Amino acid sequence: MAGYETIAVEREGRVAVVRFARPDVLNAMNGRFFREWVEAIDELNDDDAIGAIVVTGAGRAFSSGADVADFRRASEGNEQVKRDWATYQPIAFSGERLTRSKPLVGAINGLALGAGLTCTFWFDVNIASTQARFSMRFAALGLTPELGSSWLLPRIVGLQRAKEMMLTARIYGAEEGRDLGLVRRIVEPDQLEGEAVSLAAEIAAHPPGTLSTIKRMIFEDLLATDFSEIDRRSEEEFAAARRSPEHREALGALAQRRPPRYHDAEHMASIIERMRRRS
Repeated sequence: MAGYETIAVEREGRVAVVRFARPDVLNAMNGRFFREWVEAIDELNDDDAIGAIVVTGAGRAFSSGADVADFRRASEGNEQVKRDWATYQPIAFSGERLTRSKPLVGAINGLALGAGLTCTFWFDVNIASTQARFSMRFAALGLTPELGSSWLLPRIVGLQRAKEMMLTARIYGAEEGRDLGLVRRIVEPDQLEGEAVSLAAEIAAHPPGTLSTIKRMIFEDLLATDFSEIDRRSEEEFAAARRSPEHREALGALAQRRPPRYHDAEHMASIIERMRRRS
């Protein structure tokens, strides 16, 4: 995964760390960034050796949001910039895309502004440094919230708080961000990445298919309006999970008092074959 200019990717066991790497411009998101982010996340999601992804920023910012200098380049006729924005920006942090991704843990190390904040709404768990700052800065720039944040933010922080954040464009500190529910907890800067990787590793230990199903269920149910439909899907998913090789492995591990071997491909294949023979 070498050759990126705007991000860096590292691996720690079953966890990948994706780092926004434009610290000289506070990790502002330009067209090339969107392209490289999409390529990296696609590759990690296709990699069976990776179970969860940590997202953080280099330097003193997580991300200051969209790089307005790219808007100027596009207006001046830079065709590559135009193509990158037109092709990759709409899909990079879309809800549909990130709810189908492997679990994402945000490690918010500094300023998270505009799209640098709204993208984190689609992550699965967020942890912040005590140096983190958060702002829905759009109104101050004559812009409107994006990435579905006008729908999702009220569900995270409540309607009145969301309207205050969006209408004032105020900058909130780390403790305020935690109290609002933007992040799960805050830690000292030198502990942030280790805490995020540890949490991601805990998540990545579980079966990938199970994690994917849980993520899908959560967002399908957020969108649903008929509870009877939610109840029916829940029962169907639970019944299917009980018939899965992952559940069979979990039961075997409990009986044998050993850790589950969900990520041992040969072992799981043998369970699938035994189940097939008995069916």
